[in-house]
Amino acid sequence: MKDFFNKETLDNIKQFCAENKKYVGVAGVLVGLILILIVVVAGGNNGRQSNTEAGSQTEISVKDFEFEKDYTNDAKDDISTLLADYYKAYVGDDLDTLGKLATPMSDNEKSYIGVVSQYYESVNDITPYTKNGLKKGTYFVSVKNSIKFTGVDTQAPTLDFFYIETDKDGKLFINNVYSNFNRTYCENELDDDIMELISKYTASSEFADLHEEVQKAYEQAVGSDANLKTMLETTLTGAIKQWYTSSGIANLKKSDADTQTTEADTQQADDASQSGDQQTTDANAGQTADQQTTDANAGQTTDQQTTDTNAAEQPQAPAEYQVVTKDVVKVRDGASTDAKELGLLKEQVTLTAYGTEGDWTIVSYSAGTNGRAYIKTENLQTVGQ
Repeated sequence: MKDFFNKETLDNIKQFCAENKKYVGVAGVLVGLILILIVVVAGGNNGRQSNTEAGSQTEISVKDFEFEKDYTNDAKDDISTLLADYYKAYVGDDLDTLGKLATPMSDNEKSYIGVVSQYYESVNDITPYTKNGLKKGTYFVSVKNSIKFTGVDTQAPTLDFFYIETDKDGKLFINNVYSNFNRTYCENELDDDIMELISKYTASSEFADLHEEVQKAYEQAVGSDANLKTMLETTLTGAIKQWYTSSGIANLKKSDADTQTTEADTQQADDASQSGDQQTTDANAGQTADQQTTDANAGQTTDQQTTDTNAAEQPQAPAEYQVVTKDVVKVRDGASTDAKELGLLKEQVTLTAYGTEGDWTIVSYSAGTNGRAYIKTENLQTVGQ
């Protein structure tokens, strides 16, 4: 190689280049373009490799994902419009529109809406509280609202939950697979990752604060208007029980967390059928006659039990007393640590209690089955004791 670059050889190369300048120039340009192309392609490949590596590094698992502390305004206007349209269709029993806004919606859920919507006059003061989900364009949304029932002056404050996604055209819709109805009866398969995210969301302190605020307003409203109490605990109860019995939904297979006796299934019917996971006052209303008359029926003759069942529209109200949370407590929809977790309550929250079931106390809770939920008795203090 050293001999190749001696003076004589270099002089010959110079002479050749001088005599063939035109061709050498073109060749040089071609060589230059080839070198540039090689550099660009290599750079592009390196860039793609870097981007891929960066993407894999920034991808967050469900386990590691944490919701932002504060509620966000992302897509606020679009979400507000979607919810306003949803509630309008719900009140009007407009199932075609509901099916487009909240999908999928089962025939059982549609039949339930047809029953309870006849008691609705309007849904007002719709206020969404939104947190971004793990994937772009997904939202976990709590909705404060007030339901005006026909013939009742006082409105019922409620808190709903919706899981909202964005379709391929960039339009928002309610993923109704995660409605409370389907999460109870599992007519459509639930994704474990999304269910884990919902559990994280409802376990947040922001959700607990919001629920406590609505819960207090709800109890105050029910306590101040006997007509509202009757609507929630008697009129809707009878309608829901009749729907449940005739719909055949009691024969649906429950998930392990929700498997209970037929009477307990009846008790769950109200909460289950909230479309778009609508934990509205229908859910607060549906304490079933079976649950309310169990003690009264004990030891009676068949004729007496039949009379009690037929009197479902005039149930005996259980004795009420006040309890206070001793610490931050989990609220569940059944008397078991395997039951679905509905949320958290802070220390020193006052609740109305209706008795105990094993180691659990039954309390008033607007997001619970028929407005009822369960808290470990050891975590509560009875007021006055």
